[in-house]
Amino acid sequence: MSQDTPHYPSGSQAASAQQEPEAFPTDAAERLQLALDAGAIIGTWVWDIPNDCVRADARFARSFGLPADQCMAGISLERAFSSIYPQDRERVAGDIAQAMARGGAFRCEYRVRQDDGGYRWVEANGRAELNSEGRAVRFPGVLMDIESRRVAEAERDRMSALLRTFAAAVPGVVYAKDLEGRMLVANQGTTQLIGKPPEFYLGKTDLEFLEDKAQARQVMATDQRIMHGGKAEQIEEQVDMPDGSATIWLSVKAPLLSDSGEVMGLIGSSIDVTARKNAESALVEFNHTLEARISDAIAEREAAEAALRQAQKMEAVGQLTGGIAHDFNNLLAGITGSLDLIRLRLNQGRVADIERYLAVAHSAAQRAAALTHRLLAFSRRQTLVPVATDVNALISGMEELIQRSVGPSIDVQVELTGGSSTCLIDPAQLENALLNLSINARDALPGGGRILITTSNHQLEPGPELDPELSPGAYLTICVADNGVGMSAETVGKAFEPFFTTKPVGAGTGLGLSMIYGFAKQSGGQVKLQSSPGDGTRVYLQLPSHAVAAPAPGQQLAKAEVPLAASGETVLVVDDESSVRMFVSETLSCLGYVVVEAADSLAGLQLLRSDTRIDLLVTDIGLPGPMDGRQMAEAGRLSRPGLPVVFMTGYAQPLPHEPLPPSTAMLTKPFALESLALQVNALLSAAVASRQD
Repeated sequence: MSQDTPHYPSGSQAASAQQEPEAFPTDAAERLQLALDAGAIIGTWVWDIPNDCVRADARFARSFGLPADQCMAGISLERAFSSIYPQDRERVAGDIAQAMARGGAFRCEYRVRQDDGGYRWVEANGRAELNSEGRAVRFPGVLMDIESRRVAEAERDRMSALLRTFAAAVPGVVYAKDLEGRMLVANQGTTQLIGKPPEFYLGKTDLEFLEDKAQARQVMATDQRIMHGGKAEQIEEQVDMPDGSATIWLSVKAPLLSDSGEVMGLIGSSIDVTARKNAESALVEFNHTLEARISDAIAEREAAEAALRQAQKMEAVGQLTGGIAHDFNNLLAGITGSLDLIRLRLNQGRVADIERYLAVAHSAAQRAAALTHRLLAFSRRQTLVPVATDVNALISGMEELIQRSVGPSIDVQVELTGGSSTCLIDPAQLENALLNLSINARDALPGGGRILITTSNHQLEPGPELDPELSPGAYLTICVADNGVGMSAETVGKAFEPFFTTKPVGAGTGLGLSMIYGFAKQSGGQVKLQSSPGDGTRVYLQLPSHAVAAPAPGQQLAKAEVPLAASGETVLVVDDESSVRMFVSETLSCLGYVVVEAADSLAGLQLLRSDTRIDLLVTDIGLPGPMDGRQMAEAGRLSRPGLPVVFMTGYAQPLPHEPLPPSTAMLTKPFALESLALQVNALLSAAVASRQD
């Protein structure tokens, strides 16, 4: 017998072993009587006590989770008890022992294990039969399923306890009355209000237990109106307390309905609102002056906040315009100075130095364009050409360039652990961002040190780690970390501001981090910065992972020659800036193209809808008028399906983070003559090939 099995009455304790066991009950009348006595039967048994043999039917076997053939043949009581809930076994064994000692009826409730491992409540009903010596020799019985009853009883007990707790915990007064107004149920608050014990007022009407009879009649009249009207009401009632003080009570009274919907009385709850009513009266007086004072305070605070916001805006604008003016003045000085020298040499008839002056002007113009692109990046208005890019492969390809850029005193380490490294980005802008971050890290390591570039995958969820503008999901994190001098909290807070820099004058523009910030935002990602003095700096560039695998990197194409036009190819050029329109038109004309010009979108669309031959459209995006360049191109393609389009942009609303549509290219102003010619030739060649297919 196991340790958790109670000691069951054995046959040797009940009767002599020589007594013959009685047979399993087959008498129909006896079994019928047991069934009638027990009700919902889920099994019958008889225990041969001297031989410790329990014989039971198939229903008993199912209820106890035992083999039916074994139960029919007979099993020990210990085996039958093996399915009883362990904590119930000792109690069941005790009840059996008592029945055997006295003989007669036996009833016990306990839990039995089911096939699914759970337990179900059953009720055992039987009788202990004694022999002539007063020893129990036979114990027949039946099982009833009482699971639903026990569940109902448990729910009833739970609801009763909950009701008692609720009635005790509810503040104020809670009560119920019958149709005549007699008090049926009330809580402690009712007793305190009446000033008498419950036995004084239960079963009585307000007229019988209230001293103020006029007040009692008014309360009863209200109760009768609510019961007859069948609708709940909220009312205020004046009540005299036992100490003689007058109070005001807010009462909610409703008809008490039976299950059939018939009104059987009234239920109500009341709370003392005297203090609140007095406070409301005082508040009305106070509010006349308080409202004016609050309005004045709010107006002063809003004015102060507006002044602060304006001061912050002006400080930022001043810093921005000052930085732009400083850098552009330097660049324009080189451009205008070179042009003046060219004009001077031409007037003198000397052309030997013109090429050098042109190179200086061109270089300054390129630096001005780079400065503009950085400003556009910070404002998230640069033109990106996103493609599926394997960031790990891109970083690996840049490792040697970064090492050369930071110098031999810096140890550059790369750990690319991000398994999902494909992102939909502009790879050129990412390369620019990584190079900027590496150079910033180098400048923070004046005596040499280490730069660590890593990638990792993160699932970002809404919260502190994710910008509220971004969607949760899978992101690739690129971290550029150094063990340099670090930055103070104040510097970290200003790091992404345009033209803010800690470098000496002339050593940096202060646009590097602001450009990276704008690039990350425009690419659907974010950038985080962690640093402290003496603890180095860590910049985290987090970009959305892209489900589509990036194409394998191809070989870099050699620089192509500027192609000439095929016979009769016509290009429509649309730009509201005459100088740009002239530059594009003359460039294409020199290459052999027939050029048609338009100064706005309406004129351009009119040409697109005409029968004029147009093989390709070159248009600025930011056109004035009712539609911009994109809208004009879309409308034109309705008349000319598949028309190749080259978009030009210097400042425009950001494009969606998606690849360009077919037969479409993008040029960012200012652009080189070669770039324009190559894009036009590529689109026209693709269009010709498509028509031949």
